[in-house]
Amino acid sequence: MQSKITIKRGINIRLAGKAEMTLRSFESDFHAIMPTDFLFLSPKLLIKEGDSVKIGTPLFCDKEQESIRLVAPVSGTITEIRRGEKRRIEAIIIQNNKLYEAEEIQISAEPNREEIVDTLLRSGLWPMIRRRPFDSIANPQEKPRDIFISGFDSAPLAPDFRFIIQDKQKEFQKGLSIIRQLTEGKIYLSLPYGEDYSIFENIEHIELRYIKGPHPAGNIGTQIHHIAPIKKGEGVWHLDPWQVTRIGHLFLHQQIEFTKRIPLCGSEIQKPQYLEIRDGASIGKVIRETIRQEHVRIISGNVLTGQKITSEGFVGFYDRQVTVIAEGGQRELLGWLLPGINKWSFSHTFLSFLFPKKEYKPNTSLQGGRRTLMMNDVYDHVFPFDILPVELYKACRIKDAALMEKLGLYEITPEDVALCELICPSKIEWQQVIREGLEQLYKER
Repeated sequence: MQSKITIKRGINIRLAGKAEMTLRSFESDFHAIMPTDFLFLSPKLLIKEGDSVKIGTPLFCDKEQESIRLVAPVSGTITEIRRGEKRRIEAIIIQNNKLYEAEEIQISAEPNREEIVDTLLRSGLWPMIRRRPFDSIANPQEKPRDIFISGFDSAPLAPDFRFIIQDKQKEFQKGLSIIRQLTEGKIYLSLPYGEDYSIFENIEHIELRYIKGPHPAGNIGTQIHHIAPIKKGEGVWHLDPWQVTRIGHLFLHQQIEFTKRIPLCGSEIQKPQYLEIRDGASIGKVIRETIRQEHVRIISGNVLTGQKITSEGFVGFYDRQVTVIAEGGQRELLGWLLPGINKWSFSHTFLSFLFPKKEYKPNTSLQGGRRTLMMNDVYDHVFPFDILPVELYKACRIKDAALMEKLGLYEITPEDVALCELICPSKIEWQQVIREGLEQLYKER
């Protein structure tokens, strides 16, 4: 009998530009690993400009835990160490020589837990494993209560993990058997209820949970909250299915693997499709070939939580897709007085709510002005946690650490309030405020 969990609060956003189930391999000339992708990590450089690197060559480590290292996803030359304000390291850029030479790594045939941790650290795959609370890189010296894997993503235009790992089932099973040794607790795999996800079923070492409901049902934070909530002093780890296959590939084939499959999608892409790239790739060449117009917003990630990048920018380490939508900013004659058949609206301001299956072509316009926070229950319709969102937001703004902890900030990360930000009548940047609150708790922990 399926163990079903029903999520009632949330909303599915139907956008045009979903990627077709076709896969294109793309070799980028430049790749970048960006320390800013890793929360609470203080980078210590291990290379300098002009150095030659191979796949798996360490680029930088964490100053607090030097065993946690980020490595080169391709072989080539370090062309630039890009710095921002106060000389903060923003990116280490590698020119790909396309030889794909890799560092040698020794792997035990039947590794124990200590050997698995050591192998993942040396290979540079360890940063894929993240820890809640805080969503930081997992601490290799601790054992998690449980490990969570979300088998689906409910965000707009999100990738279909069934398509991504359809030819990687052996690696997926091997990866599960490896991470099973990292915890004495359970491994939970969440799947959408009522859909054919047989590719993930009948697999050993896991507890299946079926989730029914709108976005953010696919968010790992939502699943943890409804399956086995985190209590104070506990820590859980999480990965996605493709990251599991990378671990399986390492132990099955004795090779470090840094490829990933992501959809290049969005209303401004002529032929949305899946790309097979290496970590940190610059895919500007593909985008320029396929965009419908010049005035577009390129987002590494989805439209709710992704980061704006330039046409020469790089795909984020944890990002599962690249989305391209139209830039906004143009004034509209009569504005909200028009019927708005082609405008998405949560509050039924426009007649588009009469067409629930319609796909929309969004742009980046704010659709209103910023104003003082309005006290109403609108956020409760999209926030599926047993947490008071407005009260938590206010606690983060006044920087009251004790109140933040009491109201449940440990359970969430910025992506969990993305829908609150989307529908906010006051146009408040919820994700940034929650991030600042988490940074304060992390420093004071």
